[in-house]
Amino acid sequence: IPYMSIYGSPSRMIVGVGSAYLAKTPVKVKITNVKHDVTYRHPLNPNLYTIELSHGQFSWTIYRRYKHFIELHEKLWTYRATLKLPLPSKSLHCYGIFTLSTTAPLYYSTHWLRLSTTRVSLICIPNFNATKTHRHRRKRQTSSSVPKNESKIPRFPKTPEIWVSGEDLENRKEQLNLYLKSMLRSRMYRGHTATFEFFDLNFFSFKINARIQTTEGVINKRSGGHKISLDLCARCCNIHDIRIKWRTRWFVVKDTFLAYLDPTQDKIKGVLLFDAVLNVLHQAPSSKLVISNISRSLNVDCWTDRQAIDWKRAIEHSYNNLCDGLTSPDIRHSSFAPPREDCYAHWFVDGRSYFEAVADAIEAAREEVYITDWWLTPEIYMKRPITHGDYWRLDKLLKRKAAEGVKIYVQLYKEVEMAVGLDSAYTKRTLVDMHPTNIRVMRHPDLSPGETLLWAHHEKIVVVDQTVAFIGGIDLCYGRWDDQKHLLTDIGADCTEVRKYFVFFLLKFHRIVIQLLPISPRITNCNVLKTLAFSNLRNKQVDAPEDQGHVLNFHSIIPDKFLSYKQQHTTHHLQTLTFFRTEINKFIMFYIYIQLFPSYKHQPQVDATEEQGKPRVPSVQQTSTGLAFAMFGQMTVGLVEQVSKDQYKNLVNKVEHAAQAKLWIGKDYNNFILKDLSQLDDPFGDVMDRTKMPRMPWHDIACMTYGKPARDAARHFIQRWNYTKIQKAKKGEHISFLLPKSYADDAFNIPKDWIRPEAVRANVQVLRSSCEWSAGISEVDRSIQNAYLSAIEQQHFIYIENQFFISCLRDVQVRNQICTALVKRIVRAHRNKKAFRVYVVMPLLPGFEGDISGKSQAIRTVLHWQYKSINRGPSSLFEELNKEIGAGMAWRYISFCGLRTHSELMGKPITEIIYVHSKMMIVDDRLVIIGSANINDRSMSGTRDSEVAMLVEDTQFVDSIMAEQPFKVGVYASSLRRRCFAEHLGLLPDDYDGTMATFDPMTHENGIALQDVASESFFKEVWTKTSAVNTTVYEKVFCCVPSDYVRKLADIANFQRNPLVESDGEAATTVLQKIKGYLVLLPLLFLIDEDLTPDAMTKEAIAPTDLWT
Repeated sequence: IPYMSIYGSPSRMIVGVGSAYLAKTPVKVKITNVKHDVTYRHPLNPNLYTIELSHGQFSWTIYRRYKHFIELHEKLWTYRATLKLPLPSKSLHCYGIFTLSTTAPLYYSTHWLRLSTTRVSLICIPNFNATKTHRHRRKRQTSSSVPKNESKIPRFPKTPEIWVSGEDLENRKEQLNLYLKSMLRSRMYRGHTATFEFFDLNFFSFKINARIQTTEGVINKRSGGHKISLDLCARCCNIHDIRIKWRTRWFVVKDTFLAYLDPTQDKIKGVLLFDAVLNVLHQAPSSKLVISNISRSLNVDCWTDRQAIDWKRAIEHSYNNLCDGLTSPDIRHSSFAPPREDCYAHWFVDGRSYFEAVADAIEAAREEVYITDWWLTPEIYMKRPITHGDYWRLDKLLKRKAAEGVKIYVQLYKEVEMAVGLDSAYTKRTLVDMHPTNIRVMRHPDLSPGETLLWAHHEKIVVVDQTVAFIGGIDLCYGRWDDQKHLLTDIGADCTEVRKYFVFFLLKFHRIVIQLLPISPRITNCNVLKTLAFSNLRNKQVDAPEDQGHVLNFHSIIPDKFLSYKQQHTTHHLQTLTFFRTEINKFIMFYIYIQLFPSYKHQPQVDATEEQGKPRVPSVQQTSTGLAFAMFGQMTVGLVEQVSKDQYKNLVNKVEHAAQAKLWIGKDYNNFILKDLSQLDDPFGDVMDRTKMPRMPWHDIACMTYGKPARDAARHFIQRWNYTKIQKAKKGEHISFLLPKSYADDAFNIPKDWIRPEAVRANVQVLRSSCEWSAGISEVDRSIQNAYLSAIEQQHFIYIENQFFISCLRDVQVRNQICTALVKRIVRAHRNKKAFRVYVVMPLLPGFEGDISGKSQAIRTVLHWQYKSINRGPSSLFEELNKEIGAGMAWRYISFCGLRTHSELMGKPITEIIYVHSKMMIVDDRLVIIGSANINDRSMSGTRDSEVAMLVEDTQFVDSIMAEQPFKVGVYASSLRRRCFAEHLGLLPDDYDGTMATFDPMTHENGIALQDVASESFFKEVWTKTSAVNTTVYEKVFCCVPSDYVRKLADIANFQRNPLVESDGEAATTVLQKIKGYLVLLPLLFLIDEDLTPDAMTKEAIAPTDLWT
């Protein structure tokens, strides 16, 4: 039965339906044993029958006495008798008899009831259709829907059990066995609710993805029992016990959880996940059980003590045998999920590849999608350049999948609006309005006095069908999409800069002439461009861009071979700016190419028609970028005006970038330090002037996995979702409880095309920082910090990318142990005279709005805590190392760096930091931790921000070198680390497009050169030297801050008084050519003579210290 049917709208159990069974699958039943009770506790029913059942892959065992068979038989007989009663055409209310619709619960249609007000015995008759005659009704109920032989009740042995002798007991067993088999052959009776109750079934039994069918049945449940108080009266008064209620619920025990339902509705009312602290307490001869886990304590009352024992055994059987390690008391790093062996894992560097992979996974979703983010903006484009309109925009993608029946569940951090401008209310409203049935959004926590005001849900998770999971530091929001180019500008095709480079490119070659395609009058910018181009062509000269410094003459004719190509497109009108850019660039590239290779016949087809509702667009090689770089690899000679490859490539890159449609639409083009976002309900309005302000590039890391670890990530999401539902929508039927799927090997059906070709097999473990406020659990989970501390103890090197570094030694305000562990490991390496390196890459400035020279309090406060952790004060890392290994020796072992890039904006060189948002650690090229956790107390303590991470341990190794000795490195860890190093050091190939085909870190020569990062030669001559040279160049050209030359705030103005870029632009351009990659030194002397603590009486000073650490 489809798994997602468990989340259908609530409906009453219907008699005689049988839709809860698997299609075309028989129910097999056999009484395997009968045991005579010699204790005389059941004198009238002394025999206990063991009944084994199987249905498809499900199998279970029940125990029944003869009285249960009698009850079943009587209910079925009563049901058959009601079908023979004549149905009156008038209402029976006046006679004291009432009718029920077919949606009424079976309880009322199979029992004699007595109304307390009238004291009249009544029978409830299904009101199938009052306008039909009795004959028609009987014909429909018996003849048309049920064959005659199926409407007969099987023969039932009526001899009382007490009269059955021991010799006849076997015969009685066979009679009852035959009775059950005959009854199950009848569709009319096997779908009856009485049959469900007898066999411990309900409408969810075969819908829930589980390994086996375990125990089900009706039990009384006591209200309450959650680890948090949901009763306002109980918080201030001691009257909670007086208000406790007992309710009848249908309990279901599956392999990794227990759920209970309202017996009159197929709606889940609660879920208890099995975990390491699960306990089932039963004190004989009581019929009560206390079932407790990390989230709640559940009090239930069974009918008998034997039933209580059976329930206890069933739960313990699942707990001990079917939970696949979830209930082990000694899970590594004290995580909620154990390590999963031999699982596929894949990494993503920067947002482009991550966004594309998430979009593809959601597009392939068949059942459900789970998303939780610190910040989510619905209008984000998942694939760029934007060649399919809005098809890959996140909100459109989710709406499309919801319309297909896929359930979308989104959890958002409910921010303090005065402190953080995320506007999660707008996000929720936008998503829910798209499809109120299949898109559900909850925000948490509700704001109430207490510490939860300070903390946030900082996790970033996407799970598809509980089979594929994405974990990392990348939110699906503005500013996160980026690639290895880390562009600073995105002015699009409507700026003067575009027109300059466009015309300059046309006239750079003597034999190029252009006739623009017919221009739609609706495209104003295109008309402007056309006018500019033709006016300059008529004058036969054009001003080159400012950095070219000369005027070109124009002499050429139109080749016949090009006109034949051009005529194919005369009927096309430009409907969009993107189409304009594509056609013009293909025009240019085609002409250049046919001049060099006359035999080449390139006839791209751009079909504007739609096929199956999707626009048909050119392939990659038909787009301008693909064609340009495909041609450049073959062009060596042939240009009439001699132009070197480097000049040509540089020119093509400029034109390609300038003529493209925008990559960052609206508020996606931003710089959080220069100007924070506002008016998020206007997503397509620019927040800053693109011609004056550069965007802030974003460097980030994420990963994905499949199978069991994806189930673990989904399980964490489910635990949080169910906890939030209990808090905010306990009785709201529009919000469903979620159920985890099975971990059985046959429960995974991962399509081969879902697994990315770059994925590597490894051991994977899901970690988290979680506690009572964030997930409703009674024990703090700080497994991320535990994993960091364990990984630091490894052998050769540690590579860290993180948004923060706040970790002190022996400090009462900063308690995480990351810094302490690093110091101990470096001291050990120094004393043992072993090579050991620590590389740390972090942002040059915290990502808060404000100018450091203007005394931005938030930036200063974070800088204070980071420098206090690194090199200022007795509790800092460097001060401790100076005491332990000697002054000035720390630089032999550890390096702190940041990232910076430069570009041109409106012809003027500019620079900006690359904001490092990663939360990653790689150790010895064998172990990787990727997640959402920063290095600070907020993320590591477990009691503050909620976080999630993934630990990947390699199982596939290749030969390499470490510390100048042969060493086996893991494919996953080493490839990721080399890919990051290649980007930071400027060693990525020029044609790198984000795929392994253009740069395989394990086989490419630039990747091989990065293998021995534990050696002194690499640490000094490559890493430190490159970062030092880049830092020097940037300080000379731009006088940019932060810088070690700025010791006080008053020094900033003097330092930035005369940058080379202002005094000698040509010289500045020449010096900038020395830049390699993005790596620069973190200025540890920046503002060292300044008190960076927030000024008194500012909001930053009033805020608790825990907010910043």
